[in-house]
Amino acid sequence: MKYNIWLRILVPVLVLIVGIVLFFTVGFNKSIELSGYYNIEVNISDYTISDALEKIDNVLKDKEIVIKDYSLESDSYGTVISIKYTTNVENTETLEENIKAELIESFGYTEQDSLIEPTYVKVSGFIEPQSMVMTFAGTGLAILVGLVGIFVYVSLRHSVANAFSIVLSVILDTLLMISLTLICRLPITTHFGIAIVGTAIFSIILNTLFYSKLVENSKEESMLKASNEEVIKNTQQSFSHTLILIILTCLIAVGAFAFYNLSTTISLALGFISAVYTSQLIVPHLWAMAYRRKIKVKQNKQDSKEPKLENK
Repeated sequence: MKYNIWLRILVPVLVLIVGIVLFFTVGFNKSIELSGYYNIEVNISDYTISDALEKIDNVLKDKEIVIKDYSLESDSYGTVISIKYTTNVENTETLEENIKAELIESFGYTEQDSLIEPTYVKVSGFIEPQSMVMTFAGTGLAILVGLVGIFVYVSLRHSVANAFSIVLSVILDTLLMISLTLICRLPITTHFGIAIVGTAIFSIILNTLFYSKLVENSKEESMLKASNEEVIKNTQQSFSHTLILIILTCLIAVGAFAFYNLSTTISLALGFISAVYTSQLIVPHLWAMAYRRKIKVKQNKQDSKEPKLENK
């Protein structure tokens, strides 16, 4: 069966194009930690959580705010409900004063209660967003170091051309993961660097192992006259057990991290899918067309130099 390589290339190309368009138009779907937010903290004292939430909702429902997150925290003074929100109101100081006054009244506290330890109602000003530049700079440096190392290793063991193919594969997989994250509008958190580095590491391991196996199979005497599709199919069959083991190991890691940060976990899973797709369905065919042609040319030259027996 002849592989339609150009059709398979079209899929990631379209994903990259859509991702680039989204990046330069709507941008990333940033989490509140990366876009900034306002914060309210209420010590609920002797109230139950459900009663406290009802009181808070009654105060905030008429305000021009968008609630992004509720969370429970505990300290030595009791349980604290933390509410993160955003607003387009220009005079935020007046808004904050009104919210604080109404919460104090709703919970039956006094103004004096909120001026002593413990603070019963605290309405913070704008919380500045954390920098995405630091996240991308750190992950970019880590990936760069990894790519340089794998480039040197593969160049010494196989060839510079093969090293370039692996580096390009890793870059492609990482860009596909970022594009899919943009397309799915997954929230970008401060942990997004884990998805970037994780995708790059998975791609490096998968591509290095698979291409080493592909080179090994290509040099076998029984495969020298085989078609590219036959060599790739043979390699995929012999590599299938290793691929399953790698995927299962990564699924365990992804499943464990999902309890910590779901959106980053989904991005990481998308990166793994991209790496499997490109390493099995695209890059081997491009590599085979270039690398195996050199092997055949070299073999033909060797055959032509060998003395031929004369027919008597």
